[in-house]
Parts: sequence; structure tokens; C-alpha cells
Amino acid sequence: MRIPKQSKPVSGASPEALVAGAGLAGLLTAASLLKSGKSVHLTEKLPKPGGRLSPERRDGFTLGAGFAFGDCAWWRAAGDRFGFPSDTIPVNPSGSLVHGSRGWVETEEVPAWEEYLSRPCTEFPLGGIYGITERLLEFCASHDKFTFSLEAPLTAIEGEGGQVKSVSLGAELQINPEAVYYAADYKTLLEILRGPGVPEPGPERVSWMKKYVKSVAQPGVVLEFAHSRPVADFSETLLLPFSASEKEERRYLVGAFTSNRDSSLAPEGKGLSTWILPMSDGEWGDNHESMKKIRSARRLLDKAFPNFDQTVLFDRVLVVESTVSPLRKAKGDWQPLLKNLFVQSDWAMPHGATAEGLAEVLLR
Repeated sequence: MRIPKQSKPVSGASPEALVAGAGLAGLLTAASLLKSGKSVHLTEKLPKPGGRLSPERRDGFTLGAGFAFGDCAWWRAAGDRFGFPSDTIPVNPSGSLVHGSRGWVETEEVPAWEEYLSRPCTEFPLGGIYGITERLLEFCASHDKFTFSLEAPLTAIEGEGGQVKSVSLGAELQINPEAVYYAADYKTLLEILRGPGVPEPGPERVSWMKKYVKSVAQPGVVLEFAHSRPVADFSETLLLPFSASEKEERRYLVGAFTSNRDSSLAPEGKGLSTWILPMSDGEWGDNHESMKKIRSARRLLDKAFPNFDQTVLFDRVLVVESTVSPLRKAKGDWQPLLKNLFVQSDWAMPHGATAEGLAEVLLR
């Protein structure tokens, strides 16, 4: 990824907007604010942008490409708004399949509450989530009013009089933005908020925050595999019924052979696949349980696709706090946490933590 040169704000400087988190939510927010003429500083705690899918190029493979639901209308809308091409690739045949006891079956057999996961994918954004991240970051970097810092987590947000007074980045830098747009882990926000008008840490603060954070987190892991050869011909979003033991409720391993959708994501003659495995809060917080689920998921893939494991050149496991969710939740009016502190990502997920659901709200 072509990361723009970092340009940390001078201590005490006051950008009109500070955007915390350089994932999809943060980049869409920063781009929208720049488009409206505001000065923006975008800060990210990790050493590279991209958020949950952590874009990376390795051995000719484009990791963090992800997979897409729907028809990419939101990405075309973003391109129209910001004035750049939002290239997409048709997915043919488009749709989703479920791997059941009788083999691959159509999604009509998926229970109604799980239909969210099986919406057809008719288009794929060029480069996947990686390409989207790169395009948005290039747009932001083309503006003189844009500054950017990596490895600069928010360590304190000082409130006073019902609004943000100052923000600390890292151990030393303090700035005074006119508004803060928080597009990062909201649990961290529980820890770094302080000052008059902010409830004390503990149950009172959690209860206060729940009035503003609306999405239901579904923790899990993203499994990415670089393959020595193409494994299957599918371009669909695949749903594999999954459980690690007979007593567990059935869940779905959701994934795609992303290089079948965009051949540029893998070297010629090789393949790339991406899979999401939702977990419970208990499993996510227990390393032993997490590893047990990951091993079970790999056995499932090897069973569904003969010799799957033998084709793996290398893999990558990303632990995320929020993955796909079957919930469709209607949102109320957008409300700031404080007068000038807006929670972007966890408020803006009416369809779960997918690019489509998030962008639909942020682009309104």
C-alpha cells in the first residue's frame, strides 16, 4: 500500500476534525470531512492503515482483500461523491451456496434469520477491501488540509462542559480539535474518556455508553490462506455449516475464494481465500477455545474442499472484535457522545460489521 508521508500535528494545533482509526469507517469519515472543506487529522494506533482486515502484500498475494456482499452500490456512491473511479468486477455466477449433508445446496434452504449472510454478491471491488482502503487514503492525502499519523493511539480524551476539550495522542502529543470522530474500538473509549460530565469508570460509564453505541459485536477471527494452486471454481460467498462439537449451536463459516473474483489478488496459477469464523465472547477471550475453533474450521475446509490444506503456502489469522452478524437493526437519530464527540463505526452498523452496512450509513 502506498502510505502517505506521516505529518503529525504540532502540539497545541487545532485541526477542525480529529478522526481516530484508519479503517474503513475512519477513512470514509475523513474523506467526507475533507470534501466539505474541513481540516482533518487521521490517527491510527497500528503501524499501517486498513483496520480490521489489516491490508498487506506478501509474496505476490494481496492480503486483507476480504470479500463483499451485495452489488457494491455503496462503493460506486463513494466514488461519485469523492470524484474517483470505483472500479468493480462482475461476479459470475453471482450468489451463495451452502455446504450441507447433501453437498452444495441453494440458499433458499438457509433459515430466514440467517438470510443476511447469504445475499448474492454480484460485484467485487477491484482489489477488495485493500483496494478500497488504498483509494480512500490516496484521496485524503491529495488534500492540503489532511495530516496523518500511524502508531499514535488516543490515550486520553478530556471532556469539560459536555464536550471534548483536548485529546492526547501517544505519550506526549496533545491537540485541541473542534470535533472528534471516533472510528476505533469503543471499549478503548470507555477507558480514555475523562473529565467533568463523563461518568466514572465502571458500570455507570458502561450504561451511559450503551445509549450511543448501537451495534451488537460478534467477535471472531478472519482466516486467510495463500494457495499454491486454485482450489475451487466458486466465486460465490460460501456458507459452511459449522460446529466444533455436537452440543454446540450451528453457526456458519463464511468465506470466498477471493482470487476467483479478482485474479490480481494472487500470482498467476495460485489462489487466495478468506474466511470469517464468528465466536462467542467466552471463546474470543479464551485462547484455548479460540485455537480449538480455528483447528475445527481448518478441518471443515479440508473436508469441504479435498486437499485444501495441502495447497496452503502460508496463512494469516486476524482476531477481530466484530465480524459479520445476521442482525438487521434499525437505527434512531445520530447522536454525539458529547457535543463534539461522534462515535462513527459502532453506531453506524445497521447490517452488522460489513463494509456495505457501515458505508450506507456514513455516506448519508
